[in-house]
Amino acid sequence: MRILLAIHNAYTDSTSGAARSVRTIVEWLAAAGHDCRVLATARFDGIAPDSIDEHLAELDVAIEPLLATPADSSSRPAVQFELNNVPVTMLLTQHNRLDQPDREESRQYLTIFDDLVRRFEPELLFTYGGHSVVQESMRRARAGGITTLFTLRRTGYEDAFWFRHADHVLTASPYLSEHYRRAIGLASTGIEPPIDWSEVLAPDGSPESREFVTFVNPSLQKGAAYFARLADVLGSRRPDIPILVVESAMDGRVLGRFTEVDLARYPQIMVGPPTRSPAEYFSLTKILLVPSVGNEAFARVAVEALINGIPPLVSDRGGLPAAVRGAGRVLPIPNWMTPTGLRLPSVEEVEPWFLAICELWDNPAHYAAASAVARDTADKFYAEPLMLRRYVEYFDSSGVRAP
Repeated sequence: MRILLAIHNAYTDSTSGAARSVRTIVEWLAAAGHDCRVLATARFDGIAPDSIDEHLAELDVAIEPLLATPADSSSRPAVQFELNNVPVTMLLTQHNRLDQPDREESRQYLTIFDDLVRRFEPELLFTYGGHSVVQESMRRARAGGITTLFTLRRTGYEDAFWFRHADHVLTASPYLSEHYRRAIGLASTGIEPPIDWSEVLAPDGSPESREFVTFVNPSLQKGAAYFARLADVLGSRRPDIPILVVESAMDGRVLGRFTEVDLARYPQIMVGPPTRSPAEYFSLTKILLVPSVGNEAFARVAVEALINGIPPLVSDRGGLPAAVRGAGRVLPIPNWMTPTGLRLPSVEEVEPWFLAICELWDNPAHYAAASAVARDTADKFYAEPLMLRRYVEYFDSSGVRAP
């Protein structure tokens, strides 16, 4: 089957869970024998690279200008390259406004899209995102007899508007499919995100010897307020437990907004920049904290921890409990906490998390058992051959127009 992924995001964005998931899906489909092509932009969900040229050079692929672009007056360059056996066309724009799309950029994107459809003749259009060109691409594809598949990686699309040109909808989890079914009656299929184990598996396979309790992406949505209080309690009562904060690509300063606590006074709390590969911080991690306050569709970072044999401690919100499938520990977050609130929980409200960390840290036998359960769970539910088969079977069944 000929499959065209057409997105208004950077296909090569390593800081975006959605981009990483979709890129893995496309590469798996290509490896399974499908003929795949990609049309993308240089719009990053997080902070864009300082230099697109340097970003592309880091891919270590042959970059060529797109000479076949039907040209009239655009000054925006486009390039083409092949990444892991998938041809990619990339419009080099960094325009990040979804509410006020750039007309010239949109016109050029759709011109390239039309030309690619004419030459490639895709049977299935695969896409995601809230930019207007995504909707227009689906409309044009459907009008040309191409089956359309829209994928949802999060909440926020609770309006039938987004799906009026979609033949099929794929979500990032059964939890997310159920959310949209209840919200707007949407029929969809939920499959947990694919994970390329080579990107997340730390070279040292012994988490027992690692040194840090790690918190990734300190945003309000991910539980930065809860973590701030928990880190303060750990810092004062257990100075022997090192903490690593891996900053967000979006905002690495959010923890400084909580003036009630001064985390800078604890030398055992360290902060690191965003990384290109999760394996970099998992190689340092003994216990992972995921105190998300929002109703997340999935817990990708928690599942990546399972793959490394690292017990994750996750909140009882959204799709997190289902994602860890009984491994790690599901712990409460106060009901009053919201993804936008700056109020810190009390010391008493973080006590369950504090005790769970200490139990794993102080009891080697208990930790070893939890680590083994984590590995077994990852092998049973998230092994690459299993997930690859699920995705290939789904796309094979989606290759014809829904009735």
